[in-house]
Amino acid sequence: MEREPEASMAPVTGAEALDYEAALGELDAVLGRLEDGKAPLEEAMELYERGVALVRRCSSLLDGAEKRVMELSLGPEGDPVERPFDPAIDLDPAGSRGA
Repeated sequence: MEREPEASMAPVTGAEALDYEAALGELDAVLGRLEDGKAPLEEAMELYERGVALVRRCSSLLDGAEKRVMELSLGPEGDPVERPFDPAIDLDPAGSRGA
């Protein structure tokens, strides 16, 4: 019996066109469908592949947003200065910022 090419063999496309909210919403729906355990194996594989593409899209968008975030700090003269946000620098390790 000859099988038709499976849809899951084709590259997963379309995720790169989604904005963050749309990708996250679709990812939530994909996860819900996978978690209910009712999808046949082939559909589950396709859902998994779509989920991976959506996770990559969300991660890419978050990375881009992080690069664009600017942090305001005081310069040497006491004037506000913008600088790129660096999450590796913890200005207040005690967590009392804003308290």
